[in-house]
Amino acid sequence: MAVLDNYDVDCIIITGNEDKTLILCPLPTAAVSPVLDDLRQVGIGDESYTVMTKAEFVETPNFTDLRQQYSAAVRKLAKSELHAKIRDIQWPYQLYYLGTILSVIAAAAGLLLDQPALIIGAMIIAPQASSALAAPAGILLSDWELFVDSVKEQILGLGLAIICAALFGWLVRWTGFVPPGLVITQVELVGVRLSPTFLSTVGAIIAGIVGAFGYTTEQSTALIGVMIAAALIPAAAAVGLAAAWTAPVFGLGAFLLLLVSILAINLGAFLTLLAMGYQPDWRAADHSFRESIPSEQRLTVYGTLLLLLVATLSTGYLTATNIVFAQSVNQEMEMTLDQSAYTDLSLSSVQTAYGGPSWRAEPTNVTVRVSRTSNQEYPNLTKQLEGRIERRTNQDIQVTVEFTESQTVDSTSLAMRKGVLLIFSGYRVGIHTNRQNLNR
Repeated sequence: MAVLDNYDVDCIIITGNEDKTLILCPLPTAAVSPVLDDLRQVGIGDESYTVMTKAEFVETPNFTDLRQQYSAAVRKLAKSELHAKIRDIQWPYQLYYLGTILSVIAAAAGLLLDQPALIIGAMIIAPQASSALAAPAGILLSDWELFVDSVKEQILGLGLAIICAALFGWLVRWTGFVPPGLVITQVELVGVRLSPTFLSTVGAIIAGIVGAFGYTTEQSTALIGVMIAAALIPAAAAVGLAAAWTAPVFGLGAFLLLLVSILAINLGAFLTLLAMGYQPDWRAADHSFRESIPSEQRLTVYGTLLLLLVATLSTGYLTATNIVFAQSVNQEMEMTLDQSAYTDLSLSSVQTAYGGPSWRAEPTNVTVRVSRTSNQEYPNLTKQLEGRIERRTNQDIQVTVEFTESQTVDSTSLAMRKGVLLIFSGYRVGIHTNRQNLNR
């Protein structure tokens, strides 16, 4: 009661039989965490029940002042509330894997049809948000079982997604539902997932940040799950389609994109939880990190942490080299088109395959799309680009240049030309009628 009185909390005390006492006290969301922490410091909670539920309406003498006191604070959930929410949003494993299969098939169909609507639908039904946020939360909540189960669920779920997408792609390819000569990397929505880029990595990190912020506050979490799935499900579908079309370089780049996305989401969520003040229990307690892990789970937890460390370092290295490669290609492209011989060309897009370290023997494909205002030929452009990029990157490059015709018409000039035509038409009509009409 001294703790509650210190916060000016209005309480209802109900005393029952066998010295059992029930205390009901309304609190603003932002006040729940500090009140619970103070109660646990005085020993309340070890042998008691704590139940938190939302109140539709509160009218007590001090609640208005208490709410005003915490009005400027971020209304983050207490650690126990966050723990309960993370556990609550987790899907049963049957529904989780079924939702993963359905979403990745829908995403694969959307990629093949070049239909963003199908991909958006796949993001909505994908259940990946629950597992992607559970791993960082498990570390900070010292729930190591939740952490290990979440990592295992992410690996198995995305692995199953890749297999199902590959089977679906093989089925539609060999049954004739897609053109037999379809080049999978030339589909626009597939082409943007050839390899990880700096922007895709930033997007995945932001998805993790927004996801952690949404799940630790009272914000809506429906769209947050869509954003997380947007970074994972289409990439998993692209890996499966690469296997179905036997495109190893594309598959390697898409798989690296998938790894970067899932690791960036987890890392972004973990750093956000730390920044919001969620500290692991072993940091505040007397025992160490090792002692915070149950002895029967230590081998599993250490193995999982080692796997994540190796995956993060190797993926980071491969991604960094690929980003440097893409940046070098873009710079050489810009320097080439700045030459006076190519002033009539304007760059539309540059599509680069994975350009980092790999075992492949074939050259790296670079597709350049430019628009031109005339049908003038540029026979040396491809060779010049190929030579410059190879000297810059020390890699075997195959450049493809695609031209599109374009014309730009100034509306003001067009209107003036139309006016001149009308004047001369009137002049010719006037000369054939009479001078009076011409003067008029």
